Amino acid sequence: MAAGADDAVAETPPTLLCVDDEANILSALKRLFRPQGYNIFTATSGKDGLAILETEHVDLVISDMRMPEMNGAQFLEQVKNRWPDTVRLLLTGYAEMAATVDAINKGGIYRYISKPWEDADMVILVKEALERLQLEREKRRLEAVNRRQNAELKDLNANLEQRVKARTEEVQQTMHFLELANEKTKKNFMTSVRLFASMIDMRAEKM
Repeated sequence: MAAGADDAVAETPPTLLCVDDEANILSALKRLFRPQGYNIFTATSGKDGLAILETEHVDLVISDMRMPEMNGAQFLEQVKNRWPDTVRLLLTGYAEMAATVDAINKGGIYRYISKPWEDADMVILVKEALERLQLEREKRRLEAVNRRQNAELKDLNANLEQRVKARTEEVQQTMHFLELANEKTKKNFMTSVRLFASMIDMRAEKM
């Protein structure tokens, strides 16, 4: 994502996408996060979640592991590949640890959350994940600014070198012209001296 896009996102509340095939889980997540001031989207399948991601900017995804057609690991793997900047969290049961490890490896999830979750822990985890995301965006923005400033400085130095070179050549040409003019003046002076000397000699011979 470009730096300007990061700046625009930073000015709006974070957006969450909750994906679960159980309506009661989605309702619980909405009740939990709505007071935090987040924009919240919900989807009942991985397919619907991907459709939302294609049209909306999403900062963080919370996905259940056990869903029909496309499980959480498969869904989050696609999210990672297509929207790598989006933070990915996985809801999982204790009996699903093998699948959870697969999600960690393929989906690059930030954390997994065991069900049932503690509301306070969930809120803190999401807050920390979003703060980390914002820090990463700010880092990228500063790196972009630094690269731009370095490029501008490089151009400035190149232009300065060209100007110095051009000025040096101009001075050298001026010095060469002065040397030629000085040499010509010397020749004219010596010619004049010889002429006057000849005139004096001629006058002396007539006397």
